[in-house]
Amino acid sequence: MLADLPLLVATPAPWAALAAANLPAFLSDHAVCEQQAALAALSLIGQYPEDPELVERMSALAAEEISHLRRVLSLLHRRGWKPAGRRQNPWAKALREHVASGAEPIQKVDRLLLGALIEARSCERFTLLHQATDDPEVRALLLDLGPAEKRHWQLFHALAAGEIAAADLAVRWHDWLLFEGELTKQAGVRPTVHG
Repeated sequence: MLADLPLLVATPAPWAALAAANLPAFLSDHAVCEQQAALAALSLIGQYPEDPELVERMSALAAEEISHLRRVLSLLHRRGWKPAGRRQNPWAKALREHVASGAEPIQKVDRLLLGALIEARSCERFTLLHQATDDPEVRALLLDLGPAEKRHWQLFHALAAGEIAAADLAVRWHDWLLFEGELTKQAGVRPTVHG
């Protein structure tokens, strides 16, 4: 699965062992990420209700993210591990600030490419942690969710591709990948999905 990802910079090598050694923190953060993913999909619907394909696809994605959230929270509750509340995420904050404001369709394209990058990085992290942990229940969860994240990044990218010319999208996507890669070089120091 890692070979199919568009990411230019790999997660720093120590991250997987760090997350595997801190599964309560990872899963607690993961639940927050699933909630935020559902909210982001609904926000796109709210901003672009006139786009029937986006509305349909993001509605389905939000429902899937909520089902993932329920699954992660169930695992946390069964183990007596405390879920987290919302927290600062410098990586995600920097990505959100990279979204062009105002001019359409560029703002819409950037919001979709932001979603694609978040899902692609999640797919990579889930795959790495699946390889690093020996917890069978967590491995089963990640084995299911990794492919879902792959489908999600491809969906976001495909929706962006419907908004601007292919050459323009390629340039914009490459800019996003470079920007995210620089952020990732400084990450991997916390046992969180994007930390």
